[in-house]
Amino acid sequence: MEEEERKEIEAERALITSSEARVAYYNHLNDSTSKRKGSKKRYPRWRNGALIIKFPQDMVLYAQAIFTKKPDWIVETGTWFGGSACFLADMLLLNGGKGVITIDKLYRHQPPHPMVEYIEGSSTDLRKVFRPLRSRLRGKGSVMVILDSDHSTEHVAKELEYYSQLVSVGQYLVAEDSWTKRSTPYTPYKAVQEFLKTNDNFKLKHPEDQFIFGVTRDGWLLREN
Repeated sequence: MEEEERKEIEAERALITSSEARVAYYNHLNDSTSKRKGSKKRYPRWRNGALIIKFPQDMVLYAQAIFTKKPDWIVETGTWFGGSACFLADMLLLNGGKGVITIDKLYRHQPPHPMVEYIEGSSTDLRKVFRPLRSRLRGKGSVMVILDSDHSTEHVAKELEYYSQLVSVGQYLVAEDSWTKRSTPYTPYKAVQEFLKTNDNFKLKHPEDQFIFGVTRDGWLLREN
């Protein structure tokens, strides 16, 4: 790691671990929400102003997972505006992690962060995206994966097949939006259920049960062996 980059990361760590930053972390969900263009929904912004397209309850679950499992790396598919990647990176800063690698087909001028790498491309592109990423992460530490891109059953099934290979024992593979509404499962749920039928290394866990609602419900897969 270059000295300049190291200093930048240390400055980030000092900022997020300050008492002021900790207070901001607990208050930002209520105080700095914003609407996506064309939507009535309101979304939080992270401390650098980046929109986070996630439910607050799920953000708490991710923070808990990072603090308890302490992954070195997080791979995220579906970057959107980059807020979630920056949030995850700051949580890694508090736990000695190395960085977040986030993948999306569209570049949206996501905010820079010394521990976030943005990859433009399809998460299921084996030649240009997945295989190079797998080679880079091999032997470089523990890996957690979050799938939140194309939610079609077919796409999520491919992501589960590919990115489960990256997940370290004791870490989570999270397939977002696997919830069921009015007895009708959303499309990622179907892919998760099929994946579990043929993969004994992962077990479905339910950390989301501590909350009334969350869109990561039924998507937390822990690699046990």
